[in-house]
Amino acid sequence: MGKGMLEGVRILDFGHVFFGPYATMIMADMGAEVLKVEPPWGEINRLGTNLFGGASASFHYLNRNKKGLAFNLKEPKALEIVKELAMKSDVVVENFKRGTMDKLGLGYEQLKAVKPDIIYASLSGFGLDGPFRDRTSFAPIAESESGWLRLTGDNVDPNGPPIVPAEYHGDLDPGLYATIAILGALRHRDRTHEGQLIDVAQLDCMIAQNGVDIASYSLSGKLPWVTRQARKGIGAWGIFQAKDGKYIYVAADQNMDGRVMKAIGVEEIEEGSDVFKKWLDGKTAEEAITILAANAVPCAPIHHIPDMFEDPQVKARNTVVELNHKLAGKFKVPQHPVKYSKTPAVINSPAPILGEHNDEVLKGLLGYSDEKLAELRAAGIIV
Repeated sequence: MGKGMLEGVRILDFGHVFFGPYATMIMADMGAEVLKVEPPWGEINRLGTNLFGGASASFHYLNRNKKGLAFNLKEPKALEIVKELAMKSDVVVENFKRGTMDKLGLGYEQLKAVKPDIIYASLSGFGLDGPFRDRTSFAPIAESESGWLRLTGDNVDPNGPPIVPAEYHGDLDPGLYATIAILGALRHRDRTHEGQLIDVAQLDCMIAQNGVDIASYSLSGKLPWVTRQARKGIGAWGIFQAKDGKYIYVAADQNMDGRVMKAIGVEEIEEGSDVFKKWLDGKTAEEAITILAANAVPCAPIHHIPDMFEDPQVKARNTVVELNHKLAGKFKVPQHPVKYSKTPAVINSPAPILGEHNDEVLKGLLGYSDEKLAELRAAGIIV
């Protein structure tokens, strides 16, 4: 098995909740060494009311493959330790409230002074400038202001309320952009030896994710739902309920009308008719999918999580794997979703226990002795 493509890259990770940790998790899967820095009580996502082995389920997922450090950053000595680690790191990632890292003496300009080629990714709701730069944000805030919730509601009823989509796109999608930006900055540094500041805003990223609809509205002057309603078609697109009560999704565009008609055994379907729906009324979900897929009509069962675990394609590609945490026990998580022929991504370890790797990192990277570690621990500087 080959080595991860980011082997040799070290990331000092101050991320918390979902946004920052998702980005650094992806790079940890790809072989980067991620040093997760938490306060002595643990980052906010470690805490909560529904804990498993002392941490939330989301913490367990988002912080796999990372080394856990716990420092009291209110102590000057802890800040010295962080700067020593920054000097030996390639990337810093943070998604604190704006100004927090600067107040700690750990802002971009301050760390650039000790590590000139540092890549510093600053993740926030609204970015480093603009009138809303100091506002607090979570995923649904960016989803709301970008139009995502209204567009999702329009899919159901343009006259109804906005709808919050499943999962936390306002965190996870910007996390992907942060990852892309960091990888690009690493490539730039390889060529020029220059580091840089990366400013990733949730709002900007969520607007980018609405790009197709924005371009369509700008060109046509029509909102997306108006354009969709104008497309009549033969009724073979959307969510359908089969005879057995299960739901499937069929996505046959107008270029696939012939395939649909062949699949259901008719020579013609008028636009706006319910011929396709009536055909589905007489088929179980499995029967319908088998017939449609055999005729190259895009379709799929609408799974919930337990059903997805048993999907043969999911099993064949090892898309979901099992982790074993020393406190939480065994549980399933998505595998890194991309397959690489030369540099496979690997999940080597579950999320760390609070401060689990303090000794390993401070001794191995900074050469601290057992005596010095004991002094730091006694003084409340490290866990």
